[in-house]
This record gives sequence, structure tokens and C-alpha cells, in this order.
Amino acid sequence: MSKRIFIDGNINSELSIIAVDGQEINYFDYSDDLATSKKNNIYLGIISRVEPSLQAAFIEFGSEKKAFLPFDEIHPSYFKIPHNEKIFTNNEKSNDIDDEKESKKHFLSFYRRYKIQDVIKKDQVLLIQIVKEERGTKGAAVTTFISLPGRYSVLLPNNSSTGGVSKKISNPLDRKRLKKLHDNFNLPEGMSLIIRTNAISAEDEDIIADFNFLRKLWTRIREDTLKSKAPILISELDTPIIKVARDFNQRSIEEIIFSDLKTMKLYKKLEKDFSVKSNKKFTHYKDKLPLFESYGIKNPINSLTEEYIYLKSGGYLVINPTEALTSIDINSGRSTSEKNIEITALNTNLEASYEIFKQVQLRNIAGLVVIDFIDMNINANNLKVERKIKELFYKDKSRVQINKISQFGLMEISRQRIGPSIYETFYNKCDCCDGSGFKKTDSIIIHNIISNIKGINAIGNKDKVDIKIDENFYNKNSKKINKKIELIDITFKVSFTKENMPKEVYEFNQDLINKVKNNNREIVEKNKIQDSNNDKSYRRKIKKKIIEN
Repeated sequence: MSKRIFIDGNINSELSIIAVDGQEINYFDYSDDLATSKKNNIYLGIISRVEPSLQAAFIEFGSEKKAFLPFDEIHPSYFKIPHNEKIFTNNEKSNDIDDEKESKKHFLSFYRRYKIQDVIKKDQVLLIQIVKEERGTKGAAVTTFISLPGRYSVLLPNNSSTGGVSKKISNPLDRKRLKKLHDNFNLPEGMSLIIRTNAISAEDEDIIADFNFLRKLWTRIREDTLKSKAPILISELDTPIIKVARDFNQRSIEEIIFSDLKTMKLYKKLEKDFSVKSNKKFTHYKDKLPLFESYGIKNPINSLTEEYIYLKSGGYLVINPTEALTSIDINSGRSTSEKNIEITALNTNLEASYEIFKQVQLRNIAGLVVIDFIDMNINANNLKVERKIKELFYKDKSRVQINKISQFGLMEISRQRIGPSIYETFYNKCDCCDGSGFKKTDSIIIHNIISNIKGINAIGNKDKVDIKIDENFYNKNSKKINKKIELIDITFKVSFTKENMPKEVYEFNQDLINKVKNNNREIVEKNKIQDSNNDKSYRRKIKKKIIEN
């Protein structure tokens, strides 16, 4: 099957990227003016506040929310201390990241000598990199230890405490070859380089070209920083087009098809930066039909947000995302072709494992993923499914922790977040339910209205009470509401003002509601004191009886 990449759209507006193996989509990325990733971007920021209680600083970098910078993520070169105290790395440092324990120990002992409020000041200018993107009410997490990822290596321009050959490269011959190449780079003091796993199949000249590109990139970043005024964006390192050029196994790709000529030219330039030679075919698509559909590929933008995913055997998955976790339920559906229930369950679970891995990758699901497999009675079958999940997620670029299938058929997977999920990119919170997916029933809303009226009556109110209410709701339920009000012996008149308010549905005068709340609080406190006195009186009586006996 031919492996191709389709890049639809323009880098300045909307960009959709998919990678296919035949007709099957195995990679998807999307960005537009509103949905852009800031992760790994480098900014020139200003310290807006130093927080001693957190041993951290808050950074203004041009976003609405301030970024969070922990003390141990601030490079010593920014410390307001004598220059000779800023050197914290070992003189005899190792170039292999397997031997990094000693340097980490030395690193931590250095930071224990100081407090952030003593060495870092407000309005200080720092060069920072986004480590975690802002999410919800939380601001971005940042670091001053810059890392520049390439196709075959990662350059750490201001961090000499780590470097060498990636731990994931286990073959001794590969490690020896790449370590020799690494040692020949003659890195300047204070800089280090990590050789990535992609380098195993790469030629030496490609790795050297990749390293040279990263050195030039760092030089350009430094020059731009010196010319800039904070807060400002200095460099974008993780745009969709850069990620495709840098992170994909380029040797397996036969053709890349573009709908925009400008995007194609940019990609060709990136291709030259990351490697010496390229054998891929670049095609500029010019037909009027949409790019994906013209090649018989269904546009994934709509299908990736579907709750139900159907399997070829007749089974299906139900994917339910929440803020804390994502649940995936597997159902056998129409899958009844096997001899017995156990074999049907095993085969459906194995087939579902492939689809779950694919959906997690395409949707970029992170955090806790709970999979509810079809129950299997034979323990060996559970082990087969566990093995299959581990084999599939071994290829994952995110760090993953996989637990065993429990006695209830549940498996928990913790997956590192490396970018916004499809749900954050494609959806906004519902105005009516605030993203919960639930809305109060009419009977509960009527109950709440009547409870508030009773509370206002309890505080001795004599004045007329005006209630704003949603017009559609009142037209539908006015008889029920008025009937319930008639059953209450109230000392004031109630009137309703109809408005268009589908979210709140109703609204009382806030001063009256505050008085009701205060009255309820006083009653609760009074009852607590009374219960406490009764309890003490009861204990005295018991004690008296014991003494008398």
C-alpha cells in the first residue's frame, strides 16, 4: 500500500494534514487562526510577579493568562549572584544520558542554596519556552532551559547536564556508532545534544546536517532575541507543517500532495533544512474537487468527533470524553460469527484494541483513559489483549502507563498530554449546560422557584416580588407554577417578567436571595448549638447515673 501525506489549505489560514496508508488514515493534524498550538514556542517574557510561597514566578509573554515558571526551571545565568557561583555542572560530565543521576543530584543541591525572591526580581527579562499549554483557567507552564528538536537530534543550547544517545536505542552497535558521531560534534561549553531514536536508520551525513540546522536555528533565535522587546514571540517550533517535516518517518513516505503552492514551497525548504537528500515526490493538486475526497479519503474532521465507532466484525466502540478522563466502552453489537461467547469477546476486544490505539492517536486523547472490555472468563485471553495493547502503545510518542485488566474488565491507561485534543480544538462549551451535557428538568426548575418563594416568605417580606423567567419555559409551565404558588400561604404578590434567557431560565432579585441564604445559615447555626447543648446534657445525665451506681 502506498504511504502518502495530504496537506490541504494555507499556512496563513486553515491547514488540515493527514497521513494515509492506502485508504486508512493514521495521522491527523489541524490548525487555524483560532486553534493554534503554543507548545515548544519560544518567547521573550517579563517577570510580572515573584511568588515566594510557591517558589515560582509568573511571566508576561503576550498571552491573556500569565505563564507559570518554577524556580528549578530558571537557568542560573539569570540569577542575581556573582558569576563564579552560577556554574553548577560537573567538570567531568558524561555524554551518555544513562549516567545522568549524578548530574541531577548536583543540579538539585545547587537550587537548594537559594530562594527565588533573593536571586530573581520583578520586571526581569527571560527567554522562555512553553512546556505545557494553557488550559481552562490555568496558564502555560514554561522553562528557561531551551530545547530545539530536530529530525534526528535535540539540541539543548543552555543545558549541559544531560546529553548523549537516547535511552530507547538499546542495540549496542547502534549506540556505539551514534555515540562516536556525538563525540565528534565538539559541542561548546554549556551546550548538549541528544541523539533521537529516528537516527538509527539515518546516515551520518543526515544527522550532521540536522545538527548544523539546529545550531543555525539557535544562532537566529539569539539574534532575534537581542533585537526584540519583551513580551514577544521569538520562534515557533511546533507548527503542523514543521511537525510533519521533522517527526515523520520520511523514508516510508512515497508522495506528499499539497493543495496550496505556497505551503509546498515552505515544506520543500524545511525538507532541505532537516536532511541532505530527499527521494519523495511532491505534487501540487489543482483540481476543483476537495483534496481528500478526490483521492477517495473521507475528511476526518467530522468523523473524529463521532461518539460511536463501528468495527468491521459488527462490534462498536463508544467514546465519552470528560475533563478528567475518557471512557471507551466496547460492545459486541452484531458480532456473532464465532463458535462461542468467549471467542467472540476475545476477537472483538483484539479488533477494538487496534481501533482504540488509532482513535487515541488521531483525537490526541490524553490523561486517564478507561477501557471497558467485553468480559472474558479465561485469564489467558485477558493476557492476550493486554499484550496487544502494550505492543500498539509502544509506538506511541507520548509517555504511556498501562495497567492490567481488572476483574471487572476495566483497563486504565495514563497518557502524557502533548497537545490539545480534538475536542478542545473543534468544540466550545455549551452555553446552556456549561459543557456538562446535562440540563435541569422542568420539574426541578419549578421546585427551585417555589423553594425561593418559600424562603422569601420565611424572612417576612411584604413587598411585591418580581421574577424574570424564560418566555418559552413560562408559556409551557405557567399553569403548574401558578397552581403551586396558590398552595403557599404567602404575604406578598408574585409577578413574572418574560424574557429570552434559555441558560438561567429564571432570576430573582439578588438582595432578596442573599437575605434568604443568611436566614438559612442562622437557622443551621442555631440548630447546631442546640444539638451540641442537648448532647452535653445527655452526657452529663449518663455520667451522673454512672456515679450514682
